[in-house]
Amino acid sequence: FEGFCSSTGLSSQTIYNNVDKTMLASFSMLGSVGVYAAAYRIIDVAFVPIRSLLSASYTKFYQHGASGINQSLQYAKRLTPLAAAYGLIVGVALILFSPLLPYAFGLNYAESAQALCWLAPLPFFKAMHYFAANSLSGAGLQSLRSAAQVFIAIFNFCGNLILIPLYSWKGAIGSSLASDGLLMVLLW
Repeated sequence: FEGFCSSTGLSSQTIYNNVDKTMLASFSMLGSVGVYAAAYRIIDVAFVPIRSLLSASYTKFYQHGASGINQSLQYAKRLTPLAAAYGLIVGVALILFSPLLPYAFGLNYAESAQALCWLAPLPFFKAMHYFAANSLSGAGLQSLRSAAQVFIAIFNFCGNLILIPLYSWKGAIGSSLASDGLLMVLLW
């Protein structure tokens, strides 16, 4: 059962992290896909240090979680201040350095600088929800984690379905921020 829940959660994670790009393309907004995908890739790169911390700490969540959710949660609470601070600092840095984006990718990506500014809260949201998610998994509560992830995948799909036709890549950003923010709240 844990394996099924884990694979369902990972599948849902893939959906809520990537469905927006597919939906932008399916609505024939290929220029918007480029704008949005370029900015989102920078967010992914900015998240690498947190992803490394998550990978390095993953087994510890299970060691602490063997004693229950409280121990796993306490471990998460020790790591999240560092991750949250990094998320906030990198978010501000992304906003400050976003005007340089057209120089790195070319003038066709000038709109990506604006998209990057709007996506800047994502490293914070993701850092917060991944540590909460790992504390649930470590404590044997993968089914709760997966249920939240399935809900967010559906929420993000529906948000994109409504917002992308109205606002293009800005709608995808709105849905993405709402989804990651809501996931953070649900998991904690």
